[in-house]
Amino acid sequence: MEFTSIEKQAIVGLMLAIIESDGWIEDDEIEFSDEILDAIDCSEEDFDLGQEMPVLPALVTIKRMDDEKKDVVADIMATVIIADRVITEDELAIFDMVSELTGIRSIVDDLASEAD
Repeated sequence: MEFTSIEKQAIVGLMLAIIESDGWIEDDEIEFSDEILDAIDCSEEDFDLGQEMPVLPALVTIKRMDDEKKDVVADIMATVIIADRVITEDELAIFDMVSELTGIRSIVDDLASEAD
């Protein structure tokens, strides 16, 4: 799957929002994030720009993606949420909001059942 530069930045921004939502960053989250960034061929420049991207433009960018790309984004977000083996309400809330606003498939119920 090939993402544009701006799409990669949006993915980075949302990925970091999820990672930071629980107040701490685990080594597993960093490791998985590095693997994801490699998988989407994210450059250092796109990563840096993604860190600075406001949430609204990131959401609009993801909303404009085709369904195939949105499925990849959903998988990326789910991977980041379960990376530290602790699924928090804040992480699920972010995923749910992103799903609702962008049209990516929601797997919040699946993730929530894993947390139980």
